[in-house]
Amino acid sequence: MNLSKHRGLLLVVSLFLLLSLFVVGCGTPKTSTNPSSTPSTTTPNTSEQGSDSTKPSTPSPTVKVTVYFPTSDATGLVPVERTVTATANQDIIRALFKEFSTPPSGLVAPLPKGTELLDVKVKDGIAILNLSKNFKNNFEGGATGEQMVLYSIVNSLTSLPDVKSVEFLLEGEQTVAILGSLDTSTPVKRNERLILKQ
Repeated sequence: MNLSKHRGLLLVVSLFLLLSLFVVGCGTPKTSTNPSSTPSTTTPNTSEQGSDSTKPSTPSPTVKVTVYFPTSDATGLVPVERTVTATANQDIIRALFKEFSTPPSGLVAPLPKGTELLDVKVKDGIAILNLSKNFKNNFEGGATGEQMVLYSIVNSLTSLPDVKSVEFLLEGEQTVAILGSLDTSTPVKRNERLILKQ
């Protein structure tokens, strides 16, 4: 009797020990896998977030442009180096147009008051500008002033590598002479003779 009791008790204890070893053994891989898998999922995310947070600051490329401003006595155009933040040609031209409103001391803003650049496209080396009616309505400069305004724009835009000439539209319409006398029925090319040597 005692021997069978001992055997039974020994069997229960052995089963208990085996069961507890099995549970501990199964639990260990779980805890060891989870920590190892957790860093592997979080680490790439943090590095991705880090790279994402640096990406917005890098894709703001700056481009150097040459803006031509007329002299106050309309004797010629003076090249002025500016830096704009843009990527595509259209964006560079829009940024360049904004620069026209801030001439350096001694030079004048070429655009008539209230002029808006409604649209711009670059196709086959031609920058096609669609300007608001204020470009014509508020122009007051005569033949020399007309030269200064048009070639300030043309020479500035043709300093960009992909632009060879400029086509002028007024509210989407092409006109023979947008400001009065100079022919704008075809794209206008650069005029080096108006640029003052410094």
